[in-house]
Amino acid sequence: MTTDKHGREWARLSQLAVGSKVECDSGFDCIEAGAVLTVQQDEDGMYVACHCGRHYLNGQLETNGDSLIGMYAHT
Repeated sequence: MTTDKHGREWARLSQLAVGSKVECDSGFDCIEAGAVLTVQQDEDGMYVACHCGRHYLNGQLETNGDSLIGMYAHT
């Protein structure tokens, strides 16, 4: 699956880089719904800042290995 239940396409990890913006849906305990966050990277991978510190993008991967569940590319 590459979209949410409303048909909105999720962001793709392969299309993101440090400095990219992602918008998050309401499915996160550590991120406010609708928050637009900047992708950052450290030695453990790409992440966005959250209330707990860092939310790593690889933890959001759909089974296709590229789509990020609950995160949308923000332009």
